[in-house]
Amino acid sequence: MSIDTDFHSHVSRSSAREMAQSAQEKGLRVLGLSEHDFQMEEARSTLEHLSPEGPLLTFPTYIEEVRTAHQGLRLEVRLGMEVDFIPGKNEVIQAFLQSYTWDFLIGSVHEVDGLLIERDNKWGREEGEALWLRYFELLREAVNSRYFSLVSHPVRMRSRNPFMPSTLDEELEHLAAEATRCDVALEINGYDVLAYPCLVRHLARACALHQTPISVGSDAHNPGQ
Repeated sequence: MSIDTDFHSHVSRSSAREMAQSAQEKGLRVLGLSEHDFQMEEARSTLEHLSPEGPLLTFPTYIEEVRTAHQGLRLEVRLGMEVDFIPGKNEVIQAFLQSYTWDFLIGSVHEVDGLLIERDNKWGREEGEALWLRYFELLREAVNSRYFSLVSHPVRMRSRNPFMPSTLDEELEHLAAEATRCDVALEINGYDVLAYPCLVRHLARACALHQTPISVGSDAHNPGQ
């Protein structure tokens, strides 16, 4: 079965047009562009602890770039954003977004109680397992918030934390059941598929068991990905 949609890709290291052209060359039918919220100038004061991945954009500039990226091409381009889910900041973040009309919003957990999960950290087993459990709790909160069409990379905690709890499958099934109940998709993320395919299979199994909607996203940050 071929996959002809991608609902997770970024523009800050290239452009919406370049990403759309590359997507068409790869045979995609629908490309969802979803830059990080922390790449937006208007959101920097709230998300200054998250390092930009390229030149900053404004919301109007980004939206115009995405809305015109399809011109002359044979694929559909949809406007999205990858939005950080951070307790204590979610209402402020959502206020930025509510001024605009989006095709989809991705909810992402990049930090656990102030700890950035993709930075180099050294944890023991006990702390590592506790972080996984808290991570799943935040993912469920993101699903239940009703802010998002989908929740991204649900196993990304593995990038720096190998201490998975013995209840991993139960946690994934709990998350999948909540996502099904809320009609929120869980993401099969291209980066995660390449980095830890076995763990992604556990996620896919949980989604299959609970008939959870799935979104497929490359998480590409440049046209070559």
